[in-house]
Amino acid sequence: MSLAIKQPLPQIDNRSIPAANEPHGDVGREAIAAMRKMLGKTSAASQFDKLPAQQRALVLFGARLKPSEYLNRPLLSLSTNEREAVRQSLIALTDLGRAFSNMPLSRAQFISPRQTAVVTQAATQTVAPQPTKHVDDELNLISKQARELMSESDHDNKH
Repeated sequence: MSLAIKQPLPQIDNRSIPAANEPHGDVGREAIAAMRKMLGKTSAASQFDKLPAQQRALVLFGARLKPSEYLNRPLLSLSTNEREAVRQSLIALTDLGRAFSNMPLSRAQFISPRQTAVVTQAATQTVAPQPTKHVDDELNLISKQARELMSESDHDNKH
């Protein structure tokens, strides 16, 4: 007589894949990231390659890479060290942007009429030498006090 042995049921993965209309995660971003992964290009590389020449030159200059040599090269054609330098440059420029993001950057903030007038006036005027009598008086007073302290010290040392 043969006994029937019950085989265990295969494990079922109970994790469900979120539907496109569920609020968990950004499915669109995930899809774009998956496509970029298949194409071999990151979103940062894509964004860098779309920068205008002047902005790209600033990033390259901050990365200590010659803009004249690297300006027309895509990010992913650079070496790993060069890409790391570009990444560090972008981080520094982003921090710089944050530092000035909440303040007005009008000309008046950098070139105020009052400051310009003071600089112009100072440049056109010759500064007359100030009398040194006050300074000399202060130095004489300090010297006198030093002599008194030294004589007190000498007196204390003798006794």
